[in-house]
Amino acid sequence: MRTPESTGPLGAGITRRSLFGLAAGAAAAAGGLLTASPAHAAFRTGTWYVLQSRHSALVLDIDGRSATTGAKLVQWNRTDATNQQFRFVDAGGGYYKVQARHSNLVLDVYGRSTANGADVVQWSDTGGTNQQWQIIDDGTYLRFVNRHSGKALDLWERSTTPGARISQYDSNGSTNQQWRPLPVGVPSDGTPTIYIASDSTAQTYSSGYYPQMGWGQKLANYLDASTTVANHAIGGRSSRSFIEQGRLDAILNVIQPGDYLFVQFGHNDASSGNPERYTSPADYKRYLRDSYMAGATARGAIPVLITPVSRRDYDSNGQFRVSFPDYVNRVYELAAETGVAMIDLSARSRAYLTSIGPEAAKRVFLHLSAGQYPAFPDGVTDNTHFQEHGADQMARIVSEGTAALPLPIASHVR
Repeated sequence: MRTPESTGPLGAGITRRSLFGLAAGAAAAAGGLLTASPAHAAFRTGTWYVLQSRHSALVLDIDGRSATTGAKLVQWNRTDATNQQFRFVDAGGGYYKVQARHSNLVLDVYGRSTANGADVVQWSDTGGTNQQWQIIDDGTYLRFVNRHSGKALDLWERSTTPGARISQYDSNGSTNQQWRPLPVGVPSDGTPTIYIASDSTAQTYSSGYYPQMGWGQKLANYLDASTTVANHAIGGRSSRSFIEQGRLDAILNVIQPGDYLFVQFGHNDASSGNPERYTSPADYKRYLRDSYMAGATARGAIPVLITPVSRRDYDSNGQFRVSFPDYVNRVYELAAETGVAMIDLSARSRAYLTSIGPEAAKRVFLHLSAGQYPAFPDGVTDNTHFQEHGADQMARIVSEGTAALPLPIASHVR
């Protein structure tokens, strides 16, 4: 079921991590410096916006979706929940109040402080100058300068971590003081597209390969009619080669705010004997973070990392082993460090395969007899790729993981 609001930060004590690559990826997508004279207005009063940091590609969020005065303003992964939606109310004299949709409270420099690093919170509208902001608009990004202190809304310590607080600081025009207004009406039209970046385990195969299929080929069967699946998965690609061949760019050139990028690699990354495919676990993590996550987020889309699907590999007790554990662990690390959404297909598929046992798993994978299908006249024994039944089961498992996400896409699962 859909979670209507964001889950919120884990707490004020969250560890800060310096994910400079994610910041660089988002900043590179934007380009240029701000000026005070916009070519065209990036915002309108009365419109609800999600405000995305140019530095981190995360968005402004009221901590824990609190409706209480004094709740802090932080950054978080984009969910389009109402505690991430803000509108600008004209306060006169060229200044604006910034109102949170879920609480109807306004952004306030706590205690009317004029100090660098003072918290920005939500508060009842008092009409005070510490609740009024000059908006400097370059047509793409906004800067907010507080009327009372003369200081700018600032992502504290240039953090790229979900849960990092928002403060005020000397206005310097840096990327951690720049915010892109994304109209809520665009990403919330109820017709998302899921783009799949992956390998042969998710690929769509022509009828000439029947019964071989990938889970991406079957995923739409588990989603409602308003959701589109754009399956860009292709065999033999690793997280690195998918980028080098321009396949990620092909997705990023068309992905829209409110869409999703599902990313599953690892099988080919682990091909240490194939230099065209091999990607070390460290580089795999870097590509996922700096290219896939940052690229999607900078365009207002939502990345979802998927751990590598399990192979038919089991021990003497019939328990299926973790396939590509080094790569699975890197996805876990990214989820812990950045809060990125994750579907643990490794664990989910492994549990399913163990439950049916190694023999029944032959119906999941390409275990075909000679003469059984024209595409495989000599038969085949393949413990990695799926036949139709297996692709359908893996798509079901991915859909179950999707339904468990604290994101709007969860409500689109049948």
